Amino acid sequence: MSIRSPLRIIPTRLHGTITTTAATRTATRHTRRNFFSSPPPQTLTAERTLPYPAARVYDLIADVDSYTQFLPYCKVARVTAWTDPRPYPNSSSSTTDKNNDGTATATATANTTTASGSLDPTLAAQHRRWPTRADLTAGWGGFEETYTSRLFCIPGRYVEAISGDARTEIPASLLREHGLVDPGPLPDSRNNSSSSAQNSSNAGVFKSLVTRWTVTPDEARTKRDMYQHEWTNVRLDIRFAFANPLYAAVSSAVADKVAPIMIDAFDKRARAILGHPSRK
Repeated sequence: MSIRSPLRIIPTRLHGTITTTAATRTATRHTRRNFFSSPPPQTLTAERTLPYPAARVYDLIADVDSYTQFLPYCKVARVTAWTDPRPYPNSSSSTTDKNNDGTATATATANTTTASGSLDPTLAAQHRRWPTRADLTAGWGGFEETYTSRLFCIPGRYVEAISGDARTEIPASLLREHGLVDPGPLPDSRNNSSSSAQNSSNAGVFKSLVTRWTVTPDEARTKRDMYQHEWTNVRLDIRFAFANPLYAAVSSAVADKVAPIMIDAFDKRARAILGHPSRK
């Protein structure tokens, strides 16, 4: 939805005499302050259960660079910082190699496989890099804003992008477990902003914007599947606060549709990349 002309407020002409008192003047000032104060945060939520393993679903969500390919409200997505992969532990097994001079050297190797011989996805996730910062441009209802977003990836569970003055609600103990810390709002968290309704505004459209994807294996659905498909529940939470109540009023018609449209887009992305589940 585009805004073709600036919003105009047309005063209403009143006939007759209006008597004001100290109480009514106070109430008027209070109402005016409430209207022009920052609107409270809003939360949009959508869920979907998909017939794919949680690890594969999570990898699609953690691929932040690809967001512009399938998320309709994401205009730009570019990862600019990553975690350092953890080194594999020196344990589990060792091999003996012959050197050129005939001597033998024992070399420890990490056990990264399951009992069936496949790569352990949990261990592998701990030793790969994950995005920690990205330039994201998001917008809807004619409003658009570019942020340098802090990213928090808890492998197999959460992918969270935080912009503006919001803070993560992921427990600090869980962040530390994965070598993460929330530095708080970045000095350049609002790089650029534009609005078709108010191009001259320097305050930015969003005061804060938090997008969290939560991935949870649906064990009950998996057990009921006669074809032995692994099922995963995907939940999308979008928490945001506009910098100006005018933005909230103009976008109210489309805001509730954002999360369902995004979860639908991710569903299509998963089916396009992972394919349709086959009957075993």
